Amino acid sequence: MQLQQLLSETLPATSYGHSRDLGVISIQGPDSAKLLQGQTTADMKLVNEHASVFGAVCTPKGRIIANFYILQKADNAFLMVLKQDVLEMLLAHLKKYAVFFKTELCDVSEQYHVSSLFALTDTLEPQAQYPLAIPTTYQEGCSQLILNNTYYQETLTVALAAEELPAAEDPAAHKVMELLAARPLLGKEHLEEILPQWINMHRNGGISFTKGCYTGQEIVARMKYRGKSKKHLALCVCEGPLKIGAELMSEEGKAIGTVFDAAPIDNRHVAQLILNVEQSEVGSATVEGYEISLIPLPYELGN
Repeated sequence: MQLQQLLSETLPATSYGHSRDLGVISIQGPDSAKLLQGQTTADMKLVNEHASVFGAVCTPKGRIIANFYILQKADNAFLMVLKQDVLEMLLAHLKKYAVFFKTELCDVSEQYHVSSLFALTDTLEPQAQYPLAIPTTYQEGCSQLILNNTYYQETLTVALAAEELPAAEDPAAHKVMELLAARPLLGKEHLEEILPQWINMHRNGGISFTKGCYTGQEIVARMKYRGKSKKHLALCVCEGPLKIGAELMSEEGKAIGTVFDAAPIDNRHVAQLILNVEQSEVGSATVEGYEISLIPLPYELGN
């Protein structure tokens, strides 16, 4: 009921916004796909002019340095879209490996503008999981990734920078729609802290378990096949304020999660949580005294 009310009464049917916190890396050269195949959780064999991917670069211990979208702009030429505040760190990390490949990497953020358009769908039924290949169109320097986020269809546009852009419609609502997609991009505050499964990358299209080896793959695969951690991303609404990093407390006073990201809308907050327990174990949980209500993810949780 909370989700249906949020979608039908609180949020607009569409929202356009500028993604000014995102940057763009260019990877060009005959060995570019080979470099990325050995360093990311995504399968570069899926990437072509009609399909992009979501993925991450991890440390040998499986912790995320940055996660991103990768799209193809030409033969042997790719763009990576990620949070601006981790771009330089990821670029430096990848360049350590790039010296062994025929490829060039550089920051081209000033040459591109990233924006997104959300459009409400007519479904409340979660998908089994987001697909690994993201449908993509490309025309005259403009790529559009079509992300089926279940509750919303999101068109993520990466275009050569223009002098004039449409005005953002409702930044507050736009942020909430991003949260409901449950496919977060990580900033430097989470640098090398988060394992991919903690933000559901095994369900939101960010990990290929059939592509072969990459840095951190052993840890990521072990979590899937041995089920070592219960941590996962969840969604909630709350009538009170939610601060990022605040602890989620059970009825017994036990910390069972934290607020990962949050945004206000009307007189409530919508948040992404990282839970340490199964959702069925949450019960009447609170954040700083305010009771939260879990709402369904747009995809099913699973191993």
